[in-house]
Amino acid sequence: MSGRVPTVTSPPWSKPTKTIVTLVMVVLLLGLLMRIDAATWTSLVLTVVFAYLLSPLVNFFEHRLYGLHHYESRRTLAVLMTWLVLFGLMGIVVGLIVPATLSQLRQFAEDVPDLMESTQGDIEEFLSQPITIGDFTIVPWEEIQGLMPFGEETTDGTNGDSTFSDTLQSALFSISDSALTVVGGAVSVVVSTFLALVMMFYIMRDGPTFIDYFVRATPESYRGDILRLFHELGLIWNAYLRGQIMLGVAVGSATYVVTLILGLPQSLLLAILAGFLEFIPNLGPTLSAIPAVLFALTSPSSTVGLDAGLAFALVTAGAYMAIQQLEAIFLVPRILGNSLDLHPLVVLVAILIGSSLAGLLGVILAAPTVATLRLFGRYVRGKLLDEELFPAVAPYSAQQRGMVYQVMHYFLSKRFPVLPPSGTEDWQRITSGSTDRAQES
Repeated sequence: MSGRVPTVTSPPWSKPTKTIVTLVMVVLLLGLLMRIDAATWTSLVLTVVFAYLLSPLVNFFEHRLYGLHHYESRRTLAVLMTWLVLFGLMGIVVGLIVPATLSQLRQFAEDVPDLMESTQGDIEEFLSQPITIGDFTIVPWEEIQGLMPFGEETTDGTNGDSTFSDTLQSALFSISDSALTVVGGAVSVVVSTFLALVMMFYIMRDGPTFIDYFVRATPESYRGDILRLFHELGLIWNAYLRGQIMLGVAVGSATYVVTLILGLPQSLLLAILAGFLEFIPNLGPTLSAIPAVLFALTSPSSTVGLDAGLAFALVTAGAYMAIQQLEAIFLVPRILGNSLDLHPLVVLVAILIGSSLAGLLGVILAAPTVATLRLFGRYVRGKLLDEELFPAVAPYSAQQRGMVYQVMHYFLSKRFPVLPPSGTEDWQRITSGSTDRAQES
């Protein structure tokens, strides 16, 4: 075989051929994607999300490695330094928080029987009070006991067909099957974790290269649109993911301080729960308040002198509502901004759909996914209707300011009125009036 490069002799494809080949490739790709199970998708999504969250730290280290001029070496070292910082922080968190959390969990497990007995006694006492309706008097607890199908204890002996050896053998088989299942699950988790870490390494190191390759693979006339879409997607996901982490830390810290002041039990568990549930928009803060209210109904305060009951529960609910309102007024506009700007009803519907499709991960990522779909929908609408593709950025003077700025601007505008823009009729009228007054004087 000669070293001469063969010449391509096939004619260019016609438009129908290109359409058919494209449709076949799309159908095959969708069929392949649909055969991937939910666990694999969850692992892939979590890998990409964590790599995206850590990318600013990688860029921070990369820009400060001045001695390395080779890009891949500098980027690899930056990723390794990021992992050292991450695992160091995880070690500190595990060493400080996990022992206290386990201690509170152990204390909570010990208190559960007493709490259940106390709650049952309170419910029985409340439902045992008679209710008179006209000539009828009803005791709800007696009616409930009459309706409950309390079964009788069985008094028959053991089954004669089964022997002790058969029972022991089936128990051993059951234990061995469970052990094999646990071992297989542990091996699968270890392998999946290792593969996820390897994928994270390559995504963190070569993420900008992947984006650049994707942009260069698109037609040249669309590269500006692709770059703008990546910019808008970065605003959405950056604000949500990193913003939710900041909100979770802030709300968890505030909840810990408030529950300590109120004297609620298991303050650390309540704070961790509030921080994690912050990732569920609209529903998370309400769900985090339920355990605290239940504690207030069943346990007295250890600081403010309130007994367990409705009054303590109302105080606790009011404290949680105050945290939510302060978060919505001061933190959310400054951390999340208007990148999502979704109606609560849309978010709730997205959470329901996300939970049915991807479980907990679908609930957490429902809001930014809807915002992403809305972004692509606006782009397609703009192309179809020849409208503006992306909303214009509001000028600095029109952007929302804080309350202090608005109050100062109000009083200063009363004392020093702002002139209208030059060239307008109002500006000409004011300047002509000033000229006339100067001539008269």
